[in-house]
Order: sequence, then structure tokens, then C-alpha cells
Amino acid sequence: MSGALLLLAPSGDGGAAAVARALSARGGHGGVLTLTPADLARARWSHRVDGRGEASTRITLPTGRVLDDGTVGAVLNRLPGLSPGAGAANGPRAKDALYAHSERQALVASWLLSLAPRVIGMVSGYGTAHGTLSPTTALVHAERCGLPVARRGGATRGGLVGPPAPGERHVPRLAWPGGPGSPVPVDVLPTAPAAYRDTLLVAGDRVIGPRAGDHGERCLRLADALGTRHFELRFAPRATGAVVSDVLLCPRLDDPQHVEATAAFLLAVAEQPTRRPG
Repeated sequence: MSGALLLLAPSGDGGAAAVARALSARGGHGGVLTLTPADLARARWSHRVDGRGEASTRITLPTGRVLDDGTVGAVLNRLPGLSPGAGAANGPRAKDALYAHSERQALVASWLLSLAPRVIGMVSGYGTAHGTLSPTTALVHAERCGLPVARRGGATRGGLVGPPAPGERHVPRLAWPGGPGSPVPVDVLPTAPAAYRDTLLVAGDRVIGPRAGDHGERCLRLADALGTRHFELRFAPRATGAVVSDVLLCPRLDDPQHVEATAAFLLAVAEQPTRRPG
């Protein structure tokens, strides 16, 4: 396997840095390259879509290195989105700058979609690690797949939901001096623990964590529902048992086991014969 392993992540992403170190220690690949949104925005792109709808891409990075479809082995997508850049929000050319930003974002999304079999993480027309899924939608999918999920909800005014149940918190949408019964919409959210120690990571066909035996099959069903086989579940304790409080489509990767599993998943994807015939 000679293709490069690309990690698309913002600056300061500790999880991506840990995966890069793990991959470098393993060796036997075409190199590990971490690209930030700024790197992608400054690169020179050639992106063509033929009459069959198949895209081909050539990227010249600011360093001079060239990437094309044949030199990419696998991609870990942790992109939050591209930065609009200075001057995009105001000034006489603000509209042009925002248009250029939206075009760059669409370009990255089309590139990732063309590499879809080699991309780990969410692949969508948005090009970001979260795609079009909201955190609430991800939890709805988790509940439909049979996972225990923390209650969430809301009301048009705080007085309609009563006092918080154990493990819940009520968050008013507006600062209001009227107290918990005030006529202000309120969200019912789970109380997050001070430090998460109870997590599950899905990495390909593997489920890593202390509850994998209980929830492994449900997690793989959830992977199919979400459209990605790389995500993290976070559990919060409740009197009736631990429940899922968050579905992270961009896992934090702050657990050494999660880092190693992600590195192994990237290498496995890069070794699959998923490239289109030349």
C-alpha cells in the first residue's frame, strides 16, 4: 500500500495528532499528512467531473506536494469547515468573499464524496465531520437502534416541565429574572458528568469500550443509520443504568485504545482495492 494517509483536521486537534503519531510508528505506508482547513483553502485545485458523474482531483498544496486520486490511500475527515478568511464578513467585497468561501466548501465536499470508499468519518455535501446531522437527530437514531438514551425535550415556558428529574438540567433559552416558572422557552438536557470515563468507539466493524458486549450490535446498527463507521458514544450514569448522553460524529480520540483502533481502521481502508480503474 503506497497511498498517503490524510488527516483532515483543524489546528490544535489533539486526536488527529495522536493518530498521526500512531500511524508514523506503524510505518509501511505512503506517508502521513495532516491538512488543516487553511492548508486546503490555500492549495491549488483542479477538480473535474466527467459525463458519467465521476470526479477527478489534483491538489497542489502550499508546500508544493501534489495529491491526486491515485496517491490517496485513506482519509480521516475531522473538518469543522473551511474558514471564510479575513474580510469575508464586511467590506465592499464581502459578498464576493462569502461566495468564494461557499465554492471552496463545495469543492472540498465534492472531493471527499469522490473518495467516499476511502474516507473515514461523515461524507456529505457539506464536507464537514458532522455532515447534516444535528446532535439531537443522532440521539434519535441511537434510540431507534435500541440504545438507552438520556431524555431530552423542551417546553414553550419553564413552568410546564416541572422540576428537573435526576440527571437532568433545564436550560432557559433567554436570560430572564422570573425564575424556573417564567414564560421563557426551556430545553430539557441531560446533566453531563464532570469527566467522561464511560465511552464506546465504533471504528469499522469494531466496538471498543467496556459496554461493547452489551451494545455492540446496536452500535453497528447505529453506524448504518448514521452513514459512518467512526463515531463515539458517551454514557452518563442514571439510577436505572447508564444512558447515552452524546453521539460524537467527530470522536475526541483522547483514549489510547481509541487512537490505536482509528489508526488500524485507516490502514485497513487504505489496503482495500477501492480505487476506480484507470
